[in-house]
Amino acid sequence: MISVTHWASTTEGVLNLGLPWRVLRPQLVSSTQHGMMDYQQWIKELSITEPKLEISDNSILDTMYKNHSNLETIFRIIDTDHSGLISFKEFHQTWELLRSHLKTEISAKAIADLAQSIDFNKDGSIDINEFLEAFRLVDISAPN
Repeated sequence: MISVTHWASTTEGVLNLGLPWRVLRPQLVSSTQHGMMDYQQWIKELSITEPKLEISDNSILDTMYKNHSNLETIFRIIDTDHSGLISFKEFHQTWELLRSHLKTEISAKAIADLAQSIDFNKDGSIDINEFLEAFRLVDISAPN
């Protein structure tokens, strides 16, 4: 068992995302008792599964494997109802939080357009494979 304060500072120390972890805790940690949480149980809840990718370019595959754990963790943070899908509402709420925290401007329309562009199968939500694919496409288009 560790304190929520220790969990928040450790999570920030590892991920370096500059996010308000104590505010995000209810979305990430299923239960706490008296300000303490079961760290091992939290790690089990975040267990990483091997991605199901069929990519021939080894450099892209290497990048995806290196970043898969971080991307899956981010996916789980955004998926606040733990459904395994990111709804457009969850996506919008996360961007609003990031926008206000990072003090950047992004319009609601731009957020909606981004969510729709990631929803490759156009079912109204973003699954883990679509989320990973969006980052793979960004990696492909990034200049070397």
